[in-house]
Amino acid sequence: KLQPNSFFFQKGVQCEHIALVGSGSVRVYVVSESGREVTLYRVQPGETCPVNILSAMVGMDTPAIAITEETLDAVVLPVGIFRKWVAEYPIVQQYVFEAFAKRLSNMLSLLEVISFKKMDQRLAEFLLGQFESSDMDPPVAKVTHDRIAVELGSAREVISRILGDFERTGLVELERGRIIQKDKAMLNKRVNN
Repeated sequence: KLQPNSFFFQKGVQCEHIALVGSGSVRVYVVSESGREVTLYRVQPGETCPVNILSAMVGMDTPAIAITEETLDAVVLPVGIFRKWVAEYPIVQQYVFEAFAKRLSNMLSLLEVISFKKMDQRLAEFLLGQFESSDMDPPVAKVTHDRIAVELGSAREVISRILGDFERTGLVELERGRIIQKDKAMLNKRVNN
């Protein structure tokens, strides 16, 4: 059991156990030399972390950081037991391969987005995802400019500038720690331009 904002693992360490998440979530990310963060993926209930598996099974240092976002309950298995299960049980092999396939696909999509989409498109897409999970009318994203910058691997100043543009053109309304959706159709148009 780990409390929110606890390290699941840090960059450059070797994992000695494999964790299977029961509840809570873990954000796996990398940090550039300048201090900017890019979220690679999140580990949710019923999932395991490929970086954790890779580090433990191969004995390599972790290339990323993982931190809990909410209280985490997980089953922690010694690597020896997990190796035995992978060798003996096809269902465990399939679980591991599916975990790696899902994350590889997610990271290729992330690479495509970072490489080929402009930041205003990425921000509009991010906001639409946040608004989708809102139960308010109009939809509200309870998120700071700093948090968005971390999620999108950008600088806070860039995010604030684009959000200011979105507000001036009537797409959103900005409040402290909140962004209110004003024009979903135009946000969708920004994603596809």
